[in-house]
Parts: sequence; C-alpha cells; structure tokens
Amino acid sequence: MQKMIVKTLNWLCIATITILTVIILLQVIARFLNFTLIGTDELSRLLIVWLTFLGTSLAFHEDMHLSVQYFVNKLDDKKKRFVNLIVNGLLIIFFLIIAFYGVKFSIASMNYVSSSLQLPMSIFYLALPVGALFSIYFLIISTKNIYESK
Repeated sequence: MQKMIVKTLNWLCIATITILTVIILLQVIARFLNFTLIGTDELSRLLIVWLTFLGTSLAFHEDMHLSVQYFVNKLDDKKKRFVNLIVNGLLIIFFLIIAFYGVKFSIASMNYVSSSLQLPMSIFYLALPVGALFSIYFLIISTKNIYESK
C-alpha cells in the first residue's frame, strides 16, 4: 500500500509541476502579446499550494526534509533513536493540528469562491489536511522503523 501511495503522490506532483509549467509559459507568452489569460495566476497559485503540501509529505517519505543533524550525530545510537522518536512525535502532533485546522478552514470556506476561476476556496484549504495526513502517515512509518531498529 505504501508503494502505491508514494507512486500516486509522485505522479500527482509530476502532473502538477507539468501543468504549472505550461500555465506559466502560456501566461508569459500571452503577456508578451498583450493578451490576458484569465485565471492563470489563480490556477498557478492553487497548484503551488497543492504541490507544496504533497511535496512535503513525499519529503518525509524520502527523509529529505530539512534537519540539523550535527548534534544528533554526536550521540550514540540509543540516544539518536530517542531524539528521532521525540522529533517524529512532535511533528505528528504539529501535522495533526494542521490537519484539524485545515479541515475547519475548508468547511468554513465552502461558500466562498475564488475571484477569477469561481472555484470554491475550500479547494485551496483542502491541501492542508490532505498533505498533513500523508505526512503523518509517513512519519508513523518512519517512527515504526526507528522503534523496530533497536
């Protein structure tokens, strides 16, 4: 199941980057020709928001998130595991809060629409809980792997 989730997230990120590149290229060409493409800036913002949160969860899966390991590397293996368990626990709590408020924002913004595309604003806010839940999933797997590596 984990491989399927990772593969799906990878394809979603690839598709998002591809669509984002095409949209921005079209927007640049249109501006060069003194023509305005309505909604491209809003759509590109939406895609960047989703890419950020989906990419964050993939970074946790690949263990590529930003971290300072200088002091942790000076510890013995037992203390390293303990520090990593504490950090993962704190990150899980953080992402639970993000998911909770992301759901609240999504529900609260269902009646509002974006200015040019007339999309529900909840689509923007829904990226928070979706990305947070994927991040929590990968952090739990990472924590399980740390715990089992005793």
